[in-house]
This record gives sequence, C-alpha cells and structure tokens, in this order.
Amino acid sequence: MIPDWLTTLAAAGSAALVGAASTDAWQTARDRFARLLGRGDAEHTRTAALHLDALRSLVQRPGSRQELAEARRTWRLHLQNLLAEHPDAADELRSAIAELPPPGPASTAAPRQENRAYDHGTVNAVVNGNLTIHQTGPDASRS
Repeated sequence: MIPDWLTTLAAAGSAALVGAASTDAWQTARDRFARLLGRGDAEHTRTAALHLDALRSLVQRPGSRQELAEARRTWRLHLQNLLAEHPDAADELRSAIAELPPPGPASTAAPRQENRAYDHGTVNAVVNGNLTIHQTGPDASRS
C-alpha cells in the first residue's frame, strides 16, 4: 500500500493530465507523461503515448461527465501504480504537474457561439483561426 501523500499526488497528476488534454499544452504534457510512465523503456514510452492519445480523443469528443470522471480514475490508478513501483518518480510527477495549466471546471459542454443577422445584415464570425473577408458586389469594383 502506498502512502496517502502518493495517492494524493497521483490524483493531482490525473486531474492535471485530463485537464491538459483539452488545452494547447497537450503535446508537451503528452510527451512528458509518456516519458514519465515509460521510465526509460522505449516500448513502454510508446505504449504510454498511445494510451495518452486515447485520452486526448476521449476528452475532445462530446461526452458525459461520467466518462471524464472515469478517465481521471483510470489515470489516477496508472499514476498510483507508477509511484508504488517507482517512488523516486514523485519529484518528476510534481514537476510535470507544475508545468501544466491548472485543471478547469469539469465540463463536457462544447463552447457555444450564436451569430445572427437581421434584415440585410451580414455576420462574419470565427471561433479559432483567421477570417479573411473579400468584398463582392457593386462596391467591390470601385477603387
């Protein structure tokens, strides 16, 4: 049985990892946790990366809070097992957690955007990325 503080550390690592799966920090988190879980073994690192990719897929698709809670439990158990076998990995796990953004509220709702134009209005909207507007119609030919 591992000490309570290692269980708490594993839970914090799990929450940070699942939270990072939906952020721009994911690639860094994925690589760091794959190395941590692989413990220097290339095959274990590759396997861990595949499991982490599955986590990312789960988090990115619309799902239930229960699926995210289950993912946190699963990763907490992975991390607890790691710490039970390699207590020296605790400092590395703490460091990995510190580099991640703090976990946000557990939400599976996709961002919502609503744009409306009335009468002869025009709406131009973008969520992520760039929007380039090229004017067409009678005013476009005037210089």
